[in-house]
Amino acid sequence: MKANLHLHSRWSDGTLWPAQIIPRAASIGLELLALTDHDCLGGSQEFAEAARASGIQTVAACEIDCEQTELNYRSELLAYFPQGHYEGTRIFLEGIAKVRREKLYSWFESSKLHFAREDLSFDDLVARKYGERSFAASRGGASLSKVDFWLYLQERGVVSRSLAYQDFRKKYLDSGLLPSPKTAKPRVEDVCRIVSKDGGILVLPHPGHEYGDSAQTLSGNLKGFRRLLASLKEHGLAGVELYYYRGGETEAINALVAREAEALGLFCTYGSDCHGPSSGKDTLDKFWGDLPAFPS
Repeated sequence: MKANLHLHSRWSDGTLWPAQIIPRAASIGLELLALTDHDCLGGSQEFAEAARASGIQTVAACEIDCEQTELNYRSELLAYFPQGHYEGTRIFLEGIAKVRREKLYSWFESSKLHFAREDLSFDDLVARKYGERSFAASRGGASLSKVDFWLYLQERGVVSRSLAYQDFRKKYLDSGLLPSPKTAKPRVEDVCRIVSKDGGILVLPHPGHEYGDSAQTLSGNLKGFRRLLASLKEHGLAGVELYYYRGGETEAINALVAREAEALGLFCTYGSDCHGPSSGKDTLDKFWGDLPAFPS
């Protein structure tokens, strides 16, 4: 089947609602999809129902932020639930959402003082982004982030629209100018344990990102990559993602990744990491792969 298993919607940092992704996918002939919103499963049901009506198969999924400090890995894992059961993972992600809301509350309180703007609020951010879906979004159905905070302050005229996100983060967040509670990412082994208990399948996304999206850099660090894969496999990793790298080295990086995955008995999935129109990552039609069926 023509598969793209790495997509994002407005429930995290995409620009379309889940159901709006389906007509675009159908128009290019995709047959198997996964909505992998960051740290949330809020759009899974809507996505599956819209896909079913169009004759497209889906697998419930999400992308979970995590770290393994021993290997200097601070990124994500893709979690897929081919059996459709993910209650334990959903509860775990709601805990992450609660921690993020607390950080956002702190930034808003600091912003009111720093910018002398009492009209800034978390509830206003949620209402502007989610509209009539605000109730579900504010209670763990969505994944709100630093990017949402930055975009909100731009929209409200608090910071310049020309201020890039990385510069905003360094100036206001990393510097402590707008303080918030210190939090740690979930550990890889905890994520793997929770997802596995739900019958989920874990996949390493965009491995080339760890090596600057460079086939040459990855080739020069194969021992380290093998250690990473082997360690993650010990915790429960089952697959590795073949990915669309916008720098032009997609084919070369994926060839290396596929070879190393096969050597360790890991299967490969396909993902373009599409975030939708006007996102800078509108890659739905750029990359997919032939996957006979999602491994069980």
